[in-house]
Amino acid sequence: MLCLIALPVFAILGIFSIKYRRLAADALECLFKTVTLRKCKSNLDQRIRAGISGTFLKYSPSAARFTYKNYKLISWIVLIVFLWSFYASAVGVYNYTKYGNCNPPEEVGFCVFDPTGKSSGISEADVDIVIPSETILPSIEDDDPIIGPKDAELTIIEFGCFTCPYTKNAEPIVRKVIEHYKGRVNFQFKTFYIPSHNESFSSALAAECAREQEKYLEYHNRLFEMQDSLNRGTYISIAKELNLDVERFKECLDTERYREEVESDSLMGIYAGVVGTPTFFINDRKIVGPKPFKTFKEIIDEELKNNLK
Repeated sequence: MLCLIALPVFAILGIFSIKYRRLAADALECLFKTVTLRKCKSNLDQRIRAGISGTFLKYSPSAARFTYKNYKLISWIVLIVFLWSFYASAVGVYNYTKYGNCNPPEEVGFCVFDPTGKSSGISEADVDIVIPSETILPSIEDDDPIIGPKDAELTIIEFGCFTCPYTKNAEPIVRKVIEHYKGRVNFQFKTFYIPSHNESFSSALAAECAREQEKYLEYHNRLFEMQDSLNRGTYISIAKELNLDVERFKECLDTERYREEVESDSLMGIYAGVVGTPTFFINDRKIVGPKPFKTFKEIIDEELKNNLK
């Protein structure tokens, strides 16, 4: 069984040393004989066993004895880890080929093709969230803003936070989706505020106060552009810049007129299983994190076809 692991390892090392080329040849011969139900005569297992134990012996005789005695068990563990790694790598390559990311649409985590995590992370709602046993998909509501053409065939619901860097990373993808589908797709943005982000709730209130004066999209965009310097002064400054009724805006912000609306959207996200931002719902399918355009396109194309049936 060790031949299965040894062959690719020695084949790679053999590029740099003739010693490992011989071992790779032995591993290949052993593997071939094992597959054809013949006895392997190369003693490769014993040679590797002696080599590993000898290496440990230089540093720790007890570790060398343990390795020599439990060699078969260790070999099985190594084989299982090797097969699992091979499987995980294969899944990652498949996901990257199909979706443009190592992770499937509904998952986040490290991706070797995205080492910075720009498309593979979320801002988690770092509070104890009690997720209901039965998920309730989010619904499109008249009192939440639509980004894109109003009469689109498909509305994607986004739960985002104005102070979340990953939600900001998703903004170019949102615009690219709207542009690519030329009137067929739009987004409804629902605030899912992150308690540990100081301005998460206040920025959501400010956006709602701008919506009251029919300047939501412009205000939405400016909040993300000024994400690193959000505070009450910034909200008022943006309001002035967009020619809002500033006194009316201040009154709306100071009285927290839309607190219930912001809390309601966040609660809807919790019931839908959202644990961080951004999270997107395309009908009953979920995309977590600012995944690449390819991820959105794969799912949107399928859902648009389903809508025509």
